[in-house]
Formats: sequence, structure tokens, C-alpha cells
Amino acid sequence: MSFVLALMMLRAIALAQEPDQSSQEPQPAPIERADELKSKATFAVYYVPNNVSYDLNFRHQFGSVVAWIGGLIDPQGGSQGRVGAEYDFQREWLLFIPTLQVATNGAVMGSFYSEFGTKYYGIFGYSRTNLRPFNNLTFDPNDSVQIGLGRKISSYDKLYAFSIIDVRLHTHQQDTHILWRHRLDDNNGITIDGLYKSGNTDEGKHIRAVGIGIYYDRPTWFWKAYYDPYVNFTQQTMVRLGIGLKF
Repeated sequence: MSFVLALMMLRAIALAQEPDQSSQEPQPAPIERADELKSKATFAVYYVPNNVSYDLNFRHQFGSVVAWIGGLIDPQGGSQGRVGAEYDFQREWLLFIPTLQVATNGAVMGSFYSEFGTKYYGIFGYSRTNLRPFNNLTFDPNDSVQIGLGRKISSYDKLYAFSIIDVRLHTHQQDTHILWRHRLDDNNGITIDGLYKSGNTDEGKHIRAVGIGIYYDRPTWFWKAYYDPYVNFTQQTMVRLGIGLKF
């Protein structure tokens, strides 16, 4: 009897020392944890016919506030520095991000971006400037409304689309983006951005064009490339190349 009790006690001790697999949650893949890094530095080169310009941008997250500083370097003139900040308010079904940006030429831009929903969500945003030239990193209309829809496929993957529409200057300018973000494996992710634009150029010519962008994501760095015809609704086609670090 004592021998049986001893065996039972040894078994109980062995079971107690085994890790509880049910309480251990799988760790996110490195490419997913990259979204949690607080800082990002980006260097980009913009090519248009007969001109090359450069852009530097550094952003850092302080809790719920993200701040950045950057600048456009244009050898032919038009260089511009900028600073900005946003506040990220997030609940289970709501994401709300107000933003304020100021440029060295006196340009001011205020905006907000919001998402409503969980797995399926709606997108709504609005932006307004003081009508001075502003270097927008997305190269979409600045005084605009943003409307869209999205679906979160996994913790990394998602498919979403939105239109950014001029609502102030009566140019009928509209950029529509369809984006697919996909995790290739634990260390690689890709986002493909299809662009359709329509509206009047500065010369009053009505245009329609298609562009594309690719963003390749790694745990601590990334690169991106865009082909953008009639950039900023001018007559020029721009190719943008960029590389950055996350830390």
C-alpha cells in the first residue's frame, strides 16, 4: 500500500512540473511584432522627367501619440520641412486618429482618419489645409473626404479600398486605392496598392489614369516602390522608391 501511494505521489509531482500547454499562447510571428516597434526612419527618392528630389522622414510613438519630422529636398527649388503629430484612439470597434501637420512654408493641414467595425469595417476621413502647397506623402488630394470599406482576414492580412475625393476646390479630383496586405511567411509581408485616379489637372484637362505601389515588409526594415501617373494631377509621371528601418 505504501508503495502504491509513493508511486501516486511521484506521478502527481511529475504532472505538476510539466508546463501547462493550454495556458501558453502562440507568440506572434516576427513580421507581426514589427507593427509594435516605436520608431521608423524612411528615405525616399522621387523621379519625374528632368528632376530628382529626395525625402527624409522620422517618426516615433510616445504612448498614444505619434510625432514625426521630415523634409523634401528639391535641387530645383520647392524644398520643404514639416513636423506633425497624431493621436491614436482605439477601442474594439473604433479607431480614430486626428492629425496636425505644419510645413516650413506656412502650410498647415488638419485631418482625421477613422475605422468603424471589427472583422468588416468602414473607413471615413477628412482633411483640410490653408491652401498653401503641402508635400503630402500619399500624393492624394489634400482638401478632401475619404470613404472606404475593409476586411481583416487575419492579424496581419487585410483587404481594403477607399476613395479620397476633393471637396473644396471643385477639381473633381479623386484617387481610389485598393490594397491587399498579406503575410508571406513569419519574416516577410507584402502590400499591393492599386490606384485609379480621375479629375481635372491644374490646366483644366480631365484625366483618367492607373498607378500601382508595392510595399515589402520585413521585421526591422522595408522597401517600397510606386508608379504614379499625373502625380498631384500635373502632367508629370512620378516613380517613387523608398527604404526604411523600424526599431
